[in-house]
Amino acid sequence: MRRKTPRYLLPAIVVFAMVYSVSVYVAQQIESLATVVLAPMLRPVTEVPVISAPQFLIFDMNTGAVIVEQNADTIVPIASVTKLFAAATALENYDMQATTSVAWSDLAGDGGAGKLSFGQTYTYRDLLFPLLIESSNDAAEVLARVTDNNLVRDMNSWASTTGATNTTFTDVSGFNDGNVSTAADIKLLLTDTFSNRHHIFDITTLAQYIGPYTGWLNNNPVAGELGYRGGKNGYTVAANRTLAAVFDETIGGHTYTLGYVILGSENIKTDFETLRQFINNSATN
Repeated sequence: MRRKTPRYLLPAIVVFAMVYSVSVYVAQQIESLATVVLAPMLRPVTEVPVISAPQFLIFDMNTGAVIVEQNADTIVPIASVTKLFAAATALENYDMQATTSVAWSDLAGDGGAGKLSFGQTYTYRDLLFPLLIESSNDAAEVLARVTDNNLVRDMNSWASTTGATNTTFTDVSGFNDGNVSTAADIKLLLTDTFSNRHHIFDITTLAQYIGPYTGWLNNNPVAGELGYRGGKNGYTVAANRTLAAVFDETIGGHTYTLGYVILGSENIKTDFETLRQFINNSATN
């Protein structure tokens, strides 16, 4: 005759299994946290690399520590890097499911990037894709119009809350040379956007996106680089070529998430590659 299992035994086994599972999970989380905490800070580099851009700054996105910089407090036009912060502000302050139709006035500005046409209807969310992927000034004009240009006001208000006191936005696209900032200010704006409005960065990592009427291709020259976490480039005559981007870098056996800000470049891809190689060869932890 087989013995019956005591009634208390099965509940005890279930409780043990649950406690064990929770213990394993907690141990894994502690190990993961320890890995992050124990990763040594990168030391600032005193030597400054030679590139065409007169202003640049590279920093640790997690700690805020600056690794290398040059003329980081010089106020200059930032071109379409503006669009990254316009998108972040729109996402935070406006209903992304609201819709609007493209007006003729939206298409009267400079450039046809984004391939928007009169009468097409988009959600505000739809417009973020041509704005960020193809740097569409037309999409920027639509967002400015539907917000009664309050979007620009909101961009400036948000910038001030981050401590970016040398930043001024005058339009949504960055085409106006009154859109100015410093590499140090962009560091603050980039960090806040990456931490609190990460969906914007997710969009900028897309190689392409198919919208309701057409598709858009990413025209950021560094978007295909290994470790790219997102960002925005720009160009105007006054600003020359600009970039604010985030990359994962492995240095000394540890992975760091670094922010790159480059302003006034003659060749953004070449300057970025030079800075990246410099950091990987010179930064120590």
